[in-house]
Parts: sequence; C-alpha cells; structure tokens
Amino acid sequence: MCARFLSESINRNFKKMVRSFLYILLFITIISPKARSAERVQLSLITCSSGEELYSIFGHSALRVYYPDSGRDLVFNFGLFDFNTPNFYIKFIKGQLKYMLGIQYMPDFMAQYEWEKRGVREQVLNITPQQTKAVMDRLEYLYRPENRYYLYSFLYKNCTSELRDIIVPLTGQDGELRKVPSGVTDRELINRYINGWTKFGISLILGSTLDREVDLYQTMFLPENLYGITADLKNGDEDFVKEDIILLKENTRERAKRSVLKFILSPISIFSLLLAGMLFVFFKRKSSGLFDNLFLCSVGLLGSVMLIIIMITEHRELFSNYNLLWSNPFYLLVVLASVKKWKKTERLLSAISLVFLAILQIIWSQGVQYAEPGFILIALALALSFVGRIVPAAGKNL
Repeated sequence: MCARFLSESINRNFKKMVRSFLYILLFITIISPKARSAERVQLSLITCSSGEELYSIFGHSALRVYYPDSGRDLVFNFGLFDFNTPNFYIKFIKGQLKYMLGIQYMPDFMAQYEWEKRGVREQVLNITPQQTKAVMDRLEYLYRPENRYYLYSFLYKNCTSELRDIIVPLTGQDGELRKVPSGVTDRELINRYINGWTKFGISLILGSTLDREVDLYQTMFLPENLYGITADLKNGDEDFVKEDIILLKENTRERAKRSVLKFILSPISIFSLLLAGMLFVFFKRKSSGLFDNLFLCSVGLLGSVMLIIIMITEHRELFSNYNLLWSNPFYLLVVLASVKKWKKTERLLSAISLVFLAILQIIWSQGVQYAEPGFILIALALALSFVGRIVPAAGKNL
C-alpha cells in the first residue's frame, strides 16, 4: 500500500514536471518577448457563427496571432473549460466554474468549425507595432498559469468580453462606447438567438437585471455585436479593421420547417392546454381537485428549485428574479392546506397568492421584467386555481 502511494506520488510529481516543462517551452517558443521581438505579428479577431448545441447558440470569438515570417499560426481562445472538473454542474450553477485561456493551432481550431458546419470570419486588425506589443504582453500575462483561469459570467466575463476588453481600448473609443445607449436590453439581445423551450428556460432563470437598457460597449458580450462594432471603429484616422475575410462560409441550408409534433410540444401549446384544463376544473368542480393540486405543487416545486439556485449562485444575471412571484414555493402551503382540508387557511393562502400575481402584473406591464408568453398562460391558470379555492362554487354559479 505504501509502495502504491509512493508510486502515485511520483507519477503526480512527474506529470507536474512535464506540464511545467511544456509551459516553459511554449512560453519561450511562442509568446515570450524574446521569441517574437524579431518577428512580425498579425492580429485578427475571429468570429464564429451560431451552432446547433445550446453552448454554441450565441457563437464564439477568438484572437488569431499569425507570424508571417515563420508561418506560425495560433489562436488564443478564452472559451475553454474542463468537463472533468470535480462537481462540474454544481460549480456552473453556483458561478464558480473556471474557464481558461488556451492556445490552439489555427488548423486545429478551423477543423472543429468546419466539422460543425459553422461560419468563421476574420477581421485583420490595423494596429501599430506598439499596439501589437501591448496586446501580446497582455496575452502573455493572462496565459501564465496563475492568471489563465477566470470565473465565467455569461453577460460580463466570457470568451467575447475578454477579447473586447483587450482590443477595443486600443482605439481609445471604449469610454465613448460606454456612454452611448444601445436602445436594447441584454434580454432582447439574447432572445434573438433562442426560441421554444430554450427561450422559456433561459427567460425563467435570468432575472430583471437583463431588462435594463445597456450601452454599446456592453452589447459586445455577444460575438456578432463585437464583430459589427469592431468593423466601424477607427484607429486614429484609419479603419481599425484592415481586412475582412470569410474563412468558412456559414451553412445557409434551410433549417427543417417546424413539424406538427414540435408545435404540439412547444411551450405555447402545452400551457394553452394547461389553461384549458384549469378552465374546465374551474367551471365544473365543487372543491380543489387532484389536477389542480398537482399543478400547484409542480409550480411550487419549480419555485423551490429556483429559489435555492438563486440563493447559492454568484451569477449576477440570476438576481432580482420576479418570476418567483408565479413560480412560488409559497404555493406548496396552499396544497398542504387543501390536502389537510383546512378550508379557511386554504382560502387565506390563496388570497395572498393572488396578491403575488397582481404584483406580477404590475411588474410585467411596467417592463421591469420580461413576460415570456408561457409565463402569462401559467399565471392565468394559477389565478383560476386560487379564485376557485376562495369561491369554490364560483364556476358552478356562473
């Protein structure tokens, strides 16, 4: 057992030595100032189009570092993470998952996007040798082992925003961009890329902080926005982008038309059926039924999960989430009172729940937080449930 422990210890130390040696070798041959002092360097912003998977829906950005004299062609990529990270999903939910800056060879980088049939565009930056040196010094600093990891934030610190903070200040226009209102919110920008259940889920978990108008600089957390604004920037009296090149054409084949099955299973269809079911219960029942309680219990459990996530997370995007007014753990108490046949308590709790929904209508009408159509249908179904509990014979009398 001791021999095994010693062997494992030696293996771990050996692996650390190999990683340290490889880093030193990479540092010397690729990014150290001495290695690149005599070489010309061409920097380009790489923008990749949306993919089919959830993690790739919003596209991707990277920085190409090309050495014309030697032919070395590298990509600095801030969007890397390790799926083997212990407690990966828990850390992601809590906002403690570390992304990292990695270096890839350009052919390897391109091969991935060619396989995924995604478009790739290159904007060759028109910058001075001094500006190039400043960027390379910054990349060198960020690639050090103690600096290359960062805590990911979808809106404020991601693969694209990291590049924005490096290249846009070169033009001296970053301060100006922070003062120009964009006329859109973060949520409106995000909703351009998503639909269906993806849109429903993202709208559910992200809070009201996304529903405030943002400046132009903030909009560049998305690859397409960084690409578009970078194309219009000036570096002194010259254009910031020297050349715009299509490296891979985006796959323009038409997406399959929405099938009947997809429509039936969409949030609008599902929650329209739910609302119809609640209307039926409302007009036919004499007291709260199984269907009604199961619905309310499901919404209450959803709210409980959301509340736990919001309480433990460090993601600012999840804060101030008024969806908790309709996906509310409080509703579990209503179900409990119904099951226990505490009628007065059930009516009181239902009345309080209706107040929550009334407040929610004000929040939605004032634009404090976005109202996803599916949320509205659920809120209507909830209102029917609570009114029916307060006046059980209401439907029958009507």
